[in-house]
Amino acid sequence: MNNPFTSKRFNDIWVKHFNGSRPYESLECIRHVSFVKNKFPKYFVNVGKNLTKGVYYELNSSATDFKGKTFLIYDVPSYFEVNPTSSGNSLKVKKVFQYKGFLMNLEGLKSSEEYIRSQFSSKNRREFRSNQRRLETCFNIRYTFYNKSIDKATFDVLFKQFHHLLSNRFAEKQTDYHHLESQKWAYYSELVFHMINEKRASLLVIYKDEDPIGVTLNFHADNILFETITVFDPDYFKFSIGKTSIIKLLDWCFENKVTYSDFSKGDFKYKHKWGNLVYDFEYHILYDSKSIKAKFIAFLLERYFLTKLWLRKNHVNEWYRKFRFISKGGKRHNLDEHQPSIEKIAEVPEVSKLQKIDLRSEAHGFLKKYVYSFLFANPQPEANVAIYKLPSEDTYFIQGSKKSQKITF
Repeated sequence: MNNPFTSKRFNDIWVKHFNGSRPYESLECIRHVSFVKNKFPKYFVNVGKNLTKGVYYELNSSATDFKGKTFLIYDVPSYFEVNPTSSGNSLKVKKVFQYKGFLMNLEGLKSSEEYIRSQFSSKNRREFRSNQRRLETCFNIRYTFYNKSIDKATFDVLFKQFHHLLSNRFAEKQTDYHHLESQKWAYYSELVFHMINEKRASLLVIYKDEDPIGVTLNFHADNILFETITVFDPDYFKFSIGKTSIIKLLDWCFENKVTYSDFSKGDFKYKHKWGNLVYDFEYHILYDSKSIKAKFIAFLLERYFLTKLWLRKNHVNEWYRKFRFISKGGKRHNLDEHQPSIEKIAEVPEVSKLQKIDLRSEAHGFLKKYVYSFLFANPQPEANVAIYKLPSEDTYFIQGSKKSQKITF
């Protein structure tokens, strides 16, 4: 498997950002995976740790360089069909389940339409098409798939916007998102740029004019697309651009003969609806069963990850992320103190007595979600819509080509 998460480029960049550029090791006993030493003697962890989306390895039963050692390999998907058995030596494995994973298995199908028909009702399919048409009617939309090459200037601007979208999204959810930590984001910034130019990663971007309103980061193996991080501007929530993005990824998979589109770990409703295969994400602990120390470390690791699994099942991790968000001084974005009153009106009052609003101004950004919801209900080019404010009052008017709306805060 041409796995991006075990490539030399991945290994070199990961150890630069997370292991002080100290060298990593390849072992004869465990093929296709490289390791870094832990602070405990003879304990090794796979390069990448839990920042991969799937690791494959094989055991070499004739090798002996595992003696007295313990190895931890994160993120082994069950559909990779890793079979860690080695006859004739004492290298044993403990498999610890950690997450459910979800993917779209496209084997035997000819098109995204065929896959969608197998998953959704005709009513759902009409809704998908309608949402996309409305999006493209209301806005100047284009879809760009950066998967072969990208220049550094374009990448830097796009990745900065990607970060901005993610920051706003998780501020709205009032939760800490670990990928946004400065060390991890610097790592992603370096890794993804090189991986795109090596055809091992891609960015699917939905642009409105020149502004990204949806970004999905993917990594690529021979016949697998790994959806890694995805975000959409919540102001456009009515248009369900997340579903449009999945359809665009499906189209790309069929065009490029990709068998699996992997949503990876994380249990969300959309993954249940779109995926047709549920699998297990496991952590594999390999150890020399003839070494008391190696067996003890393996036992502690197993207990540790089983405890983490229990905490996740009881939602302790969600409380922890919200606590971290608050402890860092995080504030929820775009919240109204009071829900506005929205009513349909026959026409906007005398325009000459109103203040015209520029929706592009930062001061009036909070109005976007109301204007875009109006557009969704009354599809027309955004240029046909005008927004006005009643002076000295928090009352706004949205004027379309045929219908209008009044919003009072």
